Amino acid sequence: MRTPSEFDPASLTRLLDVAAQRGIIDATQRNALHDLARELGRSTPSARPTMPPDAAEPGAPASARAATHEAPRGFNAITVAYSAGALLVLFALGWFLADRWRDLGDAGVLAVSALYAVAFAVTSTLLRRRGFRVAGGLAATLAVSMTPVWTFALLGLAGEWPHPTRWNDPLLMYPPWIETRRMVLELATIGVTLVTVRRVHFFALGAPMAVAFVALLLSLGAALADPRIAWYVGPYYQAFVACLVLATAYAIDRRQPRGEDYALWFYIAGLVMLFAAYVQLWDSIGRCRHALPLTAAALVIASLYLRRRVLLVGGGIAAFGYLGYLAFDVFRRVVALPVALAALGLLVIIATVWMQRRFPTLVARVSTTDESGARELPAGWIAALGPVVITATTLLFAISEADDRAVDREFRDALYRRRAARASQPPPRPVGVEPRPADSSVAVPAPPTRR
Repeated sequence: MRTPSEFDPASLTRLLDVAAQRGIIDATQRNALHDLARELGRSTPSARPTMPPDAAEPGAPASARAATHEAPRGFNAITVAYSAGALLVLFALGWFLADRWRDLGDAGVLAVSALYAVAFAVTSTLLRRRGFRVAGGLAATLAVSMTPVWTFALLGLAGEWPHPTRWNDPLLMYPPWIETRRMVLELATIGVTLVTVRRVHFFALGAPMAVAFVALLLSLGAALADPRIAWYVGPYYQAFVACLVLATAYAIDRRQPRGEDYALWFYIAGLVMLFAAYVQLWDSIGRCRHALPLTAAALVIASLYLRRRVLLVGGGIAAFGYLGYLAFDVFRRVVALPVALAALGLLVIIATVWMQRRFPTLVARVSTTDESGARELPAGWIAALGPVVITATTLLFAISEADDRAVDREFRDALYRRRAARASQPPPRPVGVEPRPADSSVAVPAPPTRR
């Protein structure tokens, strides 16, 4: 049996990289094993293990790169404490700005947000230089998260955004105008995040970029869409945005550096948008509801080829939602429904256990990589862009149908207003009858009586 001093660092690094590529371990486990091998190597003078590329920042001094005192990144107490601290900071800042926005004004909000952004950036630099890479990455993420706030304040100072006290400003009620201002916030966030990623390699920076990218696409659609048909076309456009975000996640997944997972946040954002669009379209798509199992199967297959458990979870949610639709809607009058539901629950448990045990083996069988080692779908970009083309075609048909629905809706609204105006008018008087005077002191002659 070999001692830690007899480990070959190059062979161990190669073994861990191949295991991560085949889905046997994920990137977090690989980094943890690298750190363990490095720790065991430092305990013996004869071992000189190699350091993984993401162990320290390229600009860090040699002392920081040689000895890192921070716990390895993963689900542990240190990471949970870091995340809790970052969430507390964001909550405190949001509470402060929302409570004091009117008192501070745009200039005060700009000063406070810029001061906090600079403080977070300086803290991130100092922490990363001392070897605390996770803490420094979270501080950099907090600095990027302040971008929409100070950009919003700049728009207010430039007169491009109404003051918060003018909540009933007509410009706020006009979607094309307000959405173009929101696009400025989202473009600024994406730009600052891209600049930060070039200096700080940390996976959490993908979260603000993914949120800003989705918001940018939604704002662009709202700015260019006709307000008359936006109420009908909106869910179809959200489905198109979801597929486009998933295709973008696939592109990032093939280009991102090893050890950092920026594409994860784009996968999550795309799945959330896709399910939101499905929920909104559920009552109007009719027989197209039965396409949900195909969506679930596509997500499961993509999870196997791309080694993405988040896609597997999304496919499971879609499949379970369709089974629930069959149980509570299509077959709701079946007498044996409780037995069917119990069997469904047991089937889900068994399928989940089976997938957890067989997932690495399935990945090893179906996973394919190109010459650079990047993960690839069976048909490549055809499979990634196929849903985008399908949803774009559906969107075009929805726009043509929305025009007819808008005309019908306008006719119904006009008819309702006409009837309401007619109901508010007093009833017409019969011809030849004089109105009763308003003054009760004036005597009104009684009608003649027949004797």
